[in-house]
Amino acid sequence: MWKLRPLMDYLRANFIKKFIPEGHLNLDESIVKYYGRHPNKQFIRGKPILFGYKVWCLNAELGYLVKFDFYKGKSTRGNALYENGFGKCAAPLMNMIDDFLRDVSKLPLKFYFDNLFTGFNILHYLKQRGYDGTGTIRDNRIPKSCPLPAKNTFSKSLERDDFISAIDKEDGIIVTKWLGNNVVSVASTCHGVNPTAQVKRFSQKEKRIIQVLRPSVITEYNGFMGGTDLMDENI
Repeated sequence: MWKLRPLMDYLRANFIKKFIPEGHLNLDESIVKYYGRHPNKQFIRGKPILFGYKVWCLNAELGYLVKFDFYKGKSTRGNALYENGFGKCAAPLMNMIDDFLRDVSKLPLKFYFDNLFTGFNILHYLKQRGYDGTGTIRDNRIPKSCPLPAKNTFSKSLERDDFISAIDKEDGIIVTKWLGNNVVSVASTCHGVNPTAQVKRFSQKEKRIIQVLRPSVITEYNGFMGGTDLMDENI
């Protein structure tokens, strides 16, 4: 990848220079299809593109690519503190934030990401820097300070469209579980349950489309998480 580094640095500098600041950004992975031989080629089971290069992408709501970084395993430009504290998946986000221009870095940005990246340590760090974060979160990453039932217990004990939330009083992070088509857990430093919204879902039990309640944090997450998917669609 070192051969492409000057070009990638040039592109990254121009992407952020031409970026018209928006309040909502999402981090996700994109796959560049490639079936040849290369040490950076990845195989990801269950994805539409099985083989290719994995790229961490920071996108605006409508698909504009703000920052990107190729996944290379061990990176010569990686920040050891970020990688040890947040893992190799989430560390690129911190590096991207550090590379923001001064007028962008001072804005109250909101970041959205999926459960590959989400952890209380990341949300706490973003909050310390003046940003907000929202992301789906795995059960094993929810601390005991947020006592919520496990996924299997939750789906069996409650009816569809039920939800439950808890707040970590030390960090002010809200975790919400919602039973839609499946159980979804979302952690956020800025979004909670209210105001709820009504959405249409097909009921297997009643064999018809019904109205179900959806917490605000789920609505906000769905609304701002699709930037990378839009970028792929545009390409």
